[in-house]
Amino acid sequence: MVAPSGAFNRERFDEGMAILLTRYDIVYGEALFEKSGYFAGSDASRAEQLRAAIENPEVDAILCARGGYGATRLLPEFDPADIAAANKTLVGFSDITALHGLWARAGVRSIHAPMVASLAKASEHVIAEWFRTLEGRDGPESWKAETMVAGSAEGRLFGGNLAVLASLVGTPYAPPLEGCVLFLEDVGERPYRVDRVLTSLRQAGWLQRCAGFVIGAFTEGDPGPDGVSIDDVIRDRLGDIGVPVVTGFPAGHIDDNEPLTFGALAHIGDGTVTIDA
Repeated sequence: MVAPSGAFNRERFDEGMAILLTRYDIVYGEALFEKSGYFAGSDASRAEQLRAAIENPEVDAILCARGGYGATRLLPEFDPADIAAANKTLVGFSDITALHGLWARAGVRSIHAPMVASLAKASEHVIAEWFRTLEGRDGPESWKAETMVAGSAEGRLFGGNLAVLASLVGTPYAPPLEGCVLFLEDVGERPYRVDRVLTSLRQAGWLQRCAGFVIGAFTEGDPGPDGVSIDDVIRDRLGDIGVPVVTGFPAGHIDDNEPLTFGALAHIGDGTVTIDA
């Protein structure tokens, strides 16, 4: 267990840990509970937690306590080659998108899923899926979604939080997107701000590399007085790229945040998203 981003609520952390401890041995140090402003400890402390987890031969998976903000500040401290050599699954979402990008550059799968501080709010179904995804599904899984732009596509699944992805534009830490199926979600971003970020990604040439788009939850992003919705923005910014777009996928900043395996082969077609084991 590591805390690479923001400080977290101890009560919610303990509730999530109670679920995990029914199944796993969890290793962490007291540095996990440090606070430094809006961070879970200093950059050096948070980087050392992550480095120790990567290098510890007894650790099979690296679980994040919470998102928030801070993971991007750690990226210069890590070499994708070391992530590849360790070959350990990373679990988290939101700000952890920055680390998912590091894992993608290393060619190692990672899981976009609830973190320990939010796991207790999830349904029994999502908790069971969380376990199955971490431990390895025995076959592909499919979800229904709403078709915004029809068509079929196949590619390696990647993505995460839109704002965090956009923060990697122009840096050496940008994830590989060529031919991928890109999943996007966000929270607290009004439609015009989603427009701004998607426009930046278009102008950087990122979105044109993707084989298709899976749009998850964009919570707390209601239309303003102009009436423009986030769906309107997505249709405008992604609809003319010439690849399929599906919306309404049940993942993101919602209680029932379905786990997704980044790096797995994903398929879009006929209003269905299928992700291989």
